[in-house]
Amino acid sequence: MIRLRAAAPAKVNLVLRVGPPRADGFHELVTLMVPLDLADEVRVVVRDAPGPVTCRCPGRPDLDGSGNLAARAALAMRSRLGRREGVDIRIEKRIPVVAGLGGGSSDAAAVIRCLARAWGVRDRRLIADVALSVGSDVPFFLGSGPAWARGRGERLRPASVAPRHLVLLYPRDPSLAIRSGDAYRWLDEDRAAGMPRRGRPQGRRPENDLMAPCFARRPSLETLRGWLADAGAAAPIMSGSGPTIVGSFAGAGPARTAARKLARRRLEGKGVEVIVARTLARMRGVSPWKSPRSASFRSARTSSRRT
Repeated sequence: MIRLRAAAPAKVNLVLRVGPPRADGFHELVTLMVPLDLADEVRVVVRDAPGPVTCRCPGRPDLDGSGNLAARAALAMRSRLGRREGVDIRIEKRIPVVAGLGGGSSDAAAVIRCLARAWGVRDRRLIADVALSVGSDVPFFLGSGPAWARGRGERLRPASVAPRHLVLLYPRDPSLAIRSGDAYRWLDEDRAAGMPRRGRPQGRRPENDLMAPCFARRPSLETLRGWLADAGAAAPIMSGSGPTIVGSFAGAGPARTAARKLARRRLEGKGVEVIVARTLARMRGVSPWKSPRSASFRSARTSSRRT
């Protein structure tokens, strides 16, 4: 039995430019993605005998089971490699769900990383193909850090991004949730109707082509953006297909001060989560772990206590 764990970081899109629909139904993208220190923890157990793929997210039973992208990633890896070993996945969720922060894709990438290590897979092309078959954002999370992504997101080029301290506003109201397919469809509808690109910052500032159509259909998101601007954020932007709104600050102190200022608006009572985060220069790797029930784990804990 092999036990591995990996951090699954969130991401923000500092730039998201969307081209017209392609023949395969996807859109051509140019996006700058940056990982955050906000992360899920993914634990993977690879068993010695054939068995099923299981996936559990404690406290989030709605995310359990084969529909989770992490489980789909494990099934795709097994199928591609002709493996049959049982795989158990446990995800401690810290990244908001359906938030435009890539949590599900990052969990899937973490599982792929763990299984590649467990089974000694070094074929990068194979791993990249599996990742793209699971989701367009998954290849990014297999990279080393910030990157420009093109195509569906599979053509990656490392990017140099100055450290940023961020405040994220995530509305938990289910009526504000935005499925990525809807966001892209709204953009296509607005372009076909000749709608102006309202809400898109210009020049070298952050920009997201999906923001205007999403704000048009979810006006309260523009209110969140205004709150971040009032708190001192530079060019607040929606991340990915939303609905999370992200503001950048000059340092950790200003970001925390802004978060306190926003908290005084009693946003929690309005169903808005305030998250302080910073960007990462590098993704974290995979490490082994032992079950707390194992004798070796208990022995290690006992020996490390002060006497």
